[in-house]
Amino acid sequence: MANALSYALLLVAARTLSTPEYGELSSLLGLLLVSTVPLLALQTVSARRVATETGADGLVRGTAVIAAVTAAALLTSSPALGAFLHLSSVLGIALVAATVPANAVLGTAMGVAQGQRRFGSLAALTLAATGGRSAGGLVGLFAGHSPDATLTGILAGTAIAAFIAAGGGRGSARHRIALRRRAPSGMFAETLHAGHALGAFLLLTSMDVLLARHILSSSEAGAYALGSVITRGALWLPQSAISLMFASLSETTRHHRTARSAVAVVLTLGSAVVLGSAALGHVVVGVVGGSKYHQLDGVIWLFALLGSLLSLVQLAILAGLAQRRTGRVALLWGTIVIDLAIVLGIGHVSEPGQLVTTLAAIAAGAAAVALWLSLRRPAPAHRFAAEAEVSTI
Repeated sequence: MANALSYALLLVAARTLSTPEYGELSSLLGLLLVSTVPLLALQTVSARRVATETGADGLVRGTAVIAAVTAAALLTSSPALGAFLHLSSVLGIALVAATVPANAVLGTAMGVAQGQRRFGSLAALTLAATGGRSAGGLVGLFAGHSPDATLTGILAGTAIAAFIAAGGGRGSARHRIALRRRAPSGMFAETLHAGHALGAFLLLTSMDVLLARHILSSSEAGAYALGSVITRGALWLPQSAISLMFASLSETTRHHRTARSAVAVVLTLGSAVVLGSAALGHVVVGVVGGSKYHQLDGVIWLFALLGSLLSLVQLAILAGLAQRRTGRVALLWGTIVIDLAIVLGIGHVSEPGQLVTTLAAIAAGAAAVALWLSLRRPAPAHRFAAEAEVSTI
């Protein structure tokens, strides 16, 4: 339902705004997606702290500090971002920055529900966050028929959802503390690392489309973009299962058993998507893109394979964050560097099938490492210290 609401805003905007205005809104929505990385990081850190009952009393103050720093960074860089995105003003970027505090509140609230294994509340908060953003955006779009009006609506809808999330939640008072508290909690450092890891993963998952846009013709890049829809579907399909298991992954005594179960779920779902795409390639391409994309019929399963392999990498990263293991981000940056070096170094990739084959082969190596990291019996994780941070995988 949340994904459907997100797509609804894009579809209605495409039919309501002019092409230049839609391009401007798309770029600002892309910036909004980047600005939600702190939300994802706060959700991850909050879920781990609540599940393990360690340091939960720093959540509110940590959320406030991280939200303020992120919003300030966006506002400070708005002139440069406006020039890069070819925007006539920085108002849209300022509106994106203004959504950061509300998104931070929602991220922490979702993390608390996830850590407490209150999955009904987690689902409701997820739907409220996405629904508030999309419904507000649609109201702003219909009222103002402009990108800035749409973002104003998104800001209002997100703020309402955050207000509801902050005021509700069974047991939330247990994890609430006055903002005046000065005791160090390590919240900022832990969230910074989680944001780094999740941001690098989002970059890795976007790398294929960026490379396609760079090395393929516009028509071939468009065909690859269609195939990437299947990649995204295979990648995010296991996300809900991983969310359900995250609290157990955070507990040292249950981590190994839960990780094996999570690997089994991800492998099962990935295998089903790949085999289904291979057997019904013509149908899948026709449903997703129509007859003009049937050049992908024979290779669409490779797009599904790429997404399924990346989902294994995602599991390893989230399992590492659950145990505060800081070294696994190296797997992400190593894969990104190899993608760039090999694809740009080959120089003769001219078809979507060639590009996705190359990227899937690289992802297979990363997935093998991810499987080893997920299934091995880990040594006790090092804790963050105020003086120094020890990295471990």
